[in-house]
Amino acid sequence: MLFGKEDCSESLRSRKHALVFMEIGNRSFYRKSRRWIASVLEKVTLKQQRQFYFLAALIGLITGISAVAFHRSIDWAEDNFIHTVNDLSGVWVYVFLIVTPTLGGLIVGFLIRYWAPEAAGSGIPQTKAAYFIKFGRIRFRTAVSKFILGTISIGSGASLGREGPTVQISAALASWVGRWLGLPPKLVMRLIPLGAAGGIAAAFNTPLAAIMFAIEEIMGDFKHRALAGIVLVAVIAAVIERSLLGSSSVFSVPEHPEFLPAQLVWSLLIGLLAGVFSHLFVEILLRLRQRAKARRGRFAWTMPAIGGFLTGIIGCVVFIWTQRLGVFGIGYHDMSEVLFGRIGLSVMLILFVGKFLATIVSYSSGGSGGIFAPTLFIGAMLGGAVGGIAELVGQADSSMVGTLALIGMGAMFAGIIRAPVTSILIIFELTGDYSLILPIMLANLTAYALANKWRRIPIYEALLLQDGINLRKFPMLRPSFNWQNLPINTIMTNEVISLRANALLPEALKEISHAPYKLFPVLDAQDKYLGMVHHNGIVNVAASHPERSVRDLLIKSGIAECYTDLSISDAARLFVQSDHMTLPVLSRLEKGRLLGVVTLHDITRQQFLQESQGE
Repeated sequence: MLFGKEDCSESLRSRKHALVFMEIGNRSFYRKSRRWIASVLEKVTLKQQRQFYFLAALIGLITGISAVAFHRSIDWAEDNFIHTVNDLSGVWVYVFLIVTPTLGGLIVGFLIRYWAPEAAGSGIPQTKAAYFIKFGRIRFRTAVSKFILGTISIGSGASLGREGPTVQISAALASWVGRWLGLPPKLVMRLIPLGAAGGIAAAFNTPLAAIMFAIEEIMGDFKHRALAGIVLVAVIAAVIERSLLGSSSVFSVPEHPEFLPAQLVWSLLIGLLAGVFSHLFVEILLRLRQRAKARRGRFAWTMPAIGGFLTGIIGCVVFIWTQRLGVFGIGYHDMSEVLFGRIGLSVMLILFVGKFLATIVSYSSGGSGGIFAPTLFIGAMLGGAVGGIAELVGQADSSMVGTLALIGMGAMFAGIIRAPVTSILIIFELTGDYSLILPIMLANLTAYALANKWRRIPIYEALLLQDGINLRKFPMLRPSFNWQNLPINTIMTNEVISLRANALLPEALKEISHAPYKLFPVLDAQDKYLGMVHHNGIVNVAASHPERSVRDLLIKSGIAECYTDLSISDAARLFVQSDHMTLPVLSRLEKGRLLGVVTLHDITRQQFLQESQGE
């Protein structure tokens, strides 16, 4: 439960904080509306439990609607972009299949570089990082940018899925609701699993799997007090999705024959193959992504376009051989065809290889989209191919192809995502047939065991490690947890005014005239950090020597450098050794890259916040 008895004083303080905050600036319509909602919330939620259910219902409603809108926008983009290839003929078909994802990757790469860097990738690693080390703080702009860039990326043909972005969008909206109502950071953090559950429930129409995903993948805690809210949000989001898109809005699943015990050998074989290929998938993806992230220079942002070009080449080859577009975008249509046994063995093998490679290059190059849907697609083709082989050797009939494809979907999901219980529930809810639970469990747990043996770190944690974030250093935040051990990036300021080294002092003075800081970071022409300059130094020298540049006033000593993996206590020690109250925060992964600044005020503010919450 979000609000227990021990949270009464915290909850009362948060509600008072919200009401006081609403009183300020009541001439603004935005603040008036927020004050009105807070007053309504105060009237209808006489108990903390009611307040929690009210918030859960609100988040379920918002995440359900946003998920439907996101899915509709991707369907529209796919119909109007990549699927318009059906209206072309001749060589233009192949030109179009290559150019469309390339152009989409170019647009996405540019927007990620210059507008929304948080919109890259699937969004689930970012959501986990926000939950564990940022007190659930995800900017509202993240939801907007992920919506737009995800639509462009997937709609133009990138071999990515919409489920991961839906989770990030939903979690960002849940975080925004909590912060908008003035809840303290610890309570905002507890809303993130609610948003994640709503996103998965609306993405797959599988509320049980959504509940388990939020617990198994996001929180890693089966005794979390937000469990009741997770259930409520998942149900509401799934109801909205089914009401607007129908009960079969994801992909069609046919009725399947009874699975005989003698046929479990095929399920075991699928599990073994899924374990092998899931390990290869993760290893290749991580290595290519690391190389792509190492690219530097002015045009490094074009990497998603390179991924789009390679996806176009792969998809074009597959289309020539099979006349199918499953490699591009989500590919649920071809997945449904496999589940109904309408695709031959050779075509399934070609689609398996094509989707496998296209997903790796699309994701590792920095595109905006997830790996849920591609994982299910690859697993369906793998399981279907095993079913086709079983049919050739006379050990199964044509109806078994679809059944084994379903089992392959769950096995590949368990091997790549490393959420075995969620993978079992997803397939079970899609089929609604308890007789398949045994072969599904056998295949899923086999694939999970093999993948876990060969690589101990799951894919989402490995992706965060590549970005310089080690979640294992920051266990689940508990009341007894020492806030001083949190990483410095939980309190630092990301949006700072930086000056160019070659800028003239009068120009620099205009930029910093209304800034609250005394020290400002200085960057060279390649955006590399050079040092800091003092506000008073610029003011004193600009009038008498307007021809001098910012580079001439660089502070030579007395400023230590922070990194995102430093704890708050480590940063405090650096302030003791430093002569100044502002320190730069740099990236260990990219030498010279400025990520923000941290001030002594940031540390004292965090201490006051913890003391005010009774920590």
